[in-house]
Amino acid sequence: MKVRVWLLGAAVLFLMAACAPMGRQVALPAARLVGVELVAIDPFADRFALDLELELLNPNAFDLPLLASELKVKLGDLRTSAELPAMTLPAGEKARASLRVETTLARSAATAADLLAGKTLPLWIGGRLRVEALGQGIWLGPYTLLEDRVKLELALRPPRVTPLSAQVRLGFGALEFRVRYRAENPLPVGFLLEGDLVAELGGVRLGEAPIALRLPPAGEEAGAFVLRVPLSAVPGAARSLTGGVPFGLRGTVRLAVPGVLERTFALELAGTVH
Repeated sequence: MKVRVWLLGAAVLFLMAACAPMGRQVALPAARLVGVELVAIDPFADRFALDLELELLNPNAFDLPLLASELKVKLGDLRTSAELPAMTLPAGEKARASLRVETTLARSAATAADLLAGKTLPLWIGGRLRVEALGQGIWLGPYTLLEDRVKLELALRPPRVTPLSAQVRLGFGALEFRVRYRAENPLPVGFLLEGDLVAELGGVRLGEAPIALRLPPAGEEAGAFVLRVPLSAVPGAARSLTGGVPFGLRGTVRLAVPGVLERTFALELAGTVH
C-alpha cells in the first residue's frame, strides 16, 4: 500500500512539474481598444448590443491559436459576459478582433442612456483565454485584458418622414382626411414616435390628431394620419374632392426609448390631395 501511495504521489508531482514550465513559457496576450460601434438599442426586442474593436498582441515567439475565452465586461454600470472569436494570433504580431457585448436593454438601460448622452464610461475586460501552446490546450489567466474609457460618437438625428398619399372622403355629414406616410430611421436605435399634428387643407385649419409609430433600429415603418371633422367646419369641402388641393401637417413630436432617452423635434409634412 505504501508503494502505491508513493507512486501516485510521484505521478502527481511529475504532472505538476510538466505543466508548470508551460505556464511560464506562454506570455499573456495584451489588448488595446481601437474602436466602438453601437449595433443596436432596441426597446421592442429588449436588446442592447455593442461591438468593441480590439487589437490583440501576441508577445510570444510562436503562433498562438485562441481556442476559447471566458471574459467579463464592465462598461459603466453594466456587467456582462463576452467571448472572443476563435482565431490565431501570429507570433510577435498584432491582430484585430471584434468583441460583441450583448445583453437585454432592461439590464443595460443606464449604460445605454449614458452612451447616447455622449458620456465617457470606464471599460474593463478580464478573464481567461484558452490557447494551444506546445502541442496542447491550456488556460491563461484570469487576468485583466484591458482597461480603457469609451465614448460613443453618434449624432442623434430625427427620422425622415415622407408623405406617400393624401385623400379626402365625405360621408355621414363628416369629412375624413387621411395622409399615409413613411418614417425612415437612420440610427441603430429603436424609437417610439408619438405626437399630435395640426392639419390644414386648402389653407383651412381642420384640427389636430395623433400619430404613433414603433420605429425599429435602422429600419422604416409606414403609418397613417387620420382626421374626421364635421362638414360644416370645412368651407368648400367639395372642392377638395377634385384633387390638387394643398395640405399641410405640422407639430412637435416625441422620440422615446422608454427608460433611456427622450427627444422632441418639429415635424412638418406638405403635399397635395390626389
